[in-house]
Amino acid sequence: MARARTFVVPYVLSLVVVIAVLVMWIISAVSSGSRLKELALRVGASGPTWNWVILGIGCGLLGLLIVFITHQLARSLAEYRYARKQEEFVSSITHEMKSPLAAIRLHAQTLEQDVTAAERTESVGYILRESERLGRLVDNVLESSRLVATKQVLDLVPVDLAEFLSRFFSEVRPGVAARGVDLDLDLSTAATVEATEDALQRVLTNLVDNALRYSAKGGRIGCRAADIGGRVRIQVEDEGQGIPKSELGRIFDRFYQIGNEGGGSPGTGLGLFIVSQLVEKMNGSVRAASHEDRPGAVFTVELPIAGGGA
Repeated sequence: MARARTFVVPYVLSLVVVIAVLVMWIISAVSSGSRLKELALRVGASGPTWNWVILGIGCGLLGLLIVFITHQLARSLAEYRYARKQEEFVSSITHEMKSPLAAIRLHAQTLEQDVTAAERTESVGYILRESERLGRLVDNVLESSRLVATKQVLDLVPVDLAEFLSRFFSEVRPGVAARGVDLDLDLSTAATVEATEDALQRVLTNLVDNALRYSAKGGRIGCRAADIGGRVRIQVEDEGQGIPKSELGRIFDRFYQIGNEGGGSPGTGLGLFIVSQLVEKMNGSVRAASHEDRPGAVFTVELPIAGGGA
């Protein structure tokens, strides 16, 4: 808040000074009747009319200056907020990388000791999972930078969604189970979509990771896919804290974290931004909502069926 005041205070003071000077000028000009009459005679205008002209010019200048200063203030505050989000991102990503690195180091040290075969298998599995988590984190950072820096166009090809989803969830199920969370699938689509498998995998990986982040041990993540007219609808839902209605409009912004305008929420604020950008490039749409009658949130991705469907 102290840094925010460094932007607000100078502009407020400038606005007050400008208003004061203009008001004093208008009062002085209007009250100087003799000078106004002399000026009016020189330009061939009547005194009373010229009074209103002077007053109008002063009010116009005052309005323009207020608009200009307000615009500059809004611009500076926007730049400050974006810079603060970047700082929070650096802090978050440092934390996100530090945790798996510490776990990998701990399990590597365990492997140096005399351990049983079961303990060795468990440690190796943990190291592999945390390494994959770090890899996804780095991929998100790089992908986010590419999406912002370039007008990337995806080379869309027909993808058998049923086959892809079956393969994808077979791969992620062990990692979800290792976190003590149940993966509930209802994949009834038979659609083919125009997409890329890499983009689909990034979208679903980020949605499942986001659901895991807010799921407690013993919780459930639901994943559904169904054909709706000429589109296929994919939904990922969790039983976490949900999303406040006031934040739904910003949930897909870059660096934005749920419930975090000043810290406290986990994550880097990149995953859902990447989801929205990639879905858009596949000519689809994505939205988020909270359950009305129970905890949790649901993310819905809709993609057009290749050829418009049956």
